[in-house]
Amino acid sequence: MKKSNDQSLKDILAQLVKKDGIRQPLHEVEIREIWKREMGDYVNKYTRYLRLRGHILEIGISSAGLRDELGFAKKKITSFLNDQLGEEVIVDVVLRH
Repeated sequence: MKKSNDQSLKDILAQLVKKDGIRQPLHEVEIREIWKREMGDYVNKYTRYLRLRGHILEIGISSAGLRDELGFAKKKITSFLNDQLGEEVIVDVVLRH
């Protein structure tokens, strides 16, 4: 007799993502897509990179003025991105040149 397997494909893929440590790179891709879609042309023009290091999002901004302005909104950025991701992935944002 064959053994019954009641797991759905979704559950199996979720286990693989957790097991193989590919969850963080997937979140990083999602964050880039959200950033590009939601932040607008001006911010995207000066965004050099987005990197997720553990639970810290590093954002490279080439404009000093924009970097300062975004610095005042770090908590709002963190909250917004976590809401879009549907879970708490980011605990802090670091802005760099």
